[in-house]
Amino acid sequence: MLGRSDPDPVLAHNAGASGPVLLTCEHAGQAVPSVLGDMGVSDQDWQRHIAWDVGALKVAERMSNLLDARLIAQRYSRLVIDCNRALISPDLMPEVSDGTSIPANSDLTDAARHDRISGIHQPYHHHIASEIERQRPALLISVHSFTPHMNGQNRPWHCGYLANRMPAAAEALAMMSVARAPYLNFAVNEPYTVDDISDYTLPVHGEVNAIPHALLEIRNDQLQGDVGIDFWADFLAGAIQTYLRSIENG
Repeated sequence: MLGRSDPDPVLAHNAGASGPVLLTCEHAGQAVPSVLGDMGVSDQDWQRHIAWDVGALKVAERMSNLLDARLIAQRYSRLVIDCNRALISPDLMPEVSDGTSIPANSDLTDAARHDRISGIHQPYHHHIASEIERQRPALLISVHSFTPHMNGQNRPWHCGYLANRMPAAAEALAMMSVARAPYLNFAVNEPYTVDDISDYTLPVHGEVNAIPHALLEIRNDQLQGDVGIDFWADFLAGAIQTYLRSIENG
C-alpha cells in the first residue's frame, strides 16, 4: 500500500516531553498513498471536513507545546482509512461521506482493505499503545474538529467533550470550561456520542487501560486562522491544567 515516497502514517510531535498528558489526533492529515491518486475526489472536497479535521493538528501541536505533552498524530486522510473507527465500522473506508461519493472506496476487495489497515491503522495505534506502555499518562486527550452543519442540522456548540464508559474527565473539563468562558457553548457528548464502533482511540487505549480521557471536538469555523487556533489551544490547555491540579488535590 505505502510506497517509498509515501510518508509514515505516524507523526510524533514533542516525543521527548515529560508531562502527564498524551495527545492524539486521528484526522490530522490529508495524505493519500501514491497508488490511490486523488481517489476520484475533487480538490474542493479534499479541503472539506470529510477528508480531515480542519485545524485540529495545529491546535494539538500548540497544546502539546503548552502542556509539555507527547502528541501522536496520523498523516493520512480519513477517506483512505479512518483511524478513529473500529475495523468493523462501515465508515472505516467510506464509499460516501456527507453526500460525496468516494470512488476509490467502492467495492474494495478484502486484500485492499487489509493493506490499508496493516499499512496505516495498525501502525498508528501500535505507536499509541507503545507510548502508553513506555510512559503511562495521567490523561489521554484526542483532538478533533467538526463541521458546523451536518445532514441538514446546525451544530451550535463551540466545543464538545466526549466519552463513553469513563465520562468523569470529559464532564469535569466541560464544567471547568463553562466556568472559564460562560459566553461560549460547551457540551458533553456533542456533536455525537462515543461508542465502540464509531470510535477507536478512547475505547481501545483509554477505557481498556483505565486511563482518564476525553475526545475534544472544536467547531471548525473557529479554526480558520491563527487567531482562532491560538485561542482554542490556549483555552483547552488551561482547562486541562486546571483538571490535572484538581485530581492531584483529590
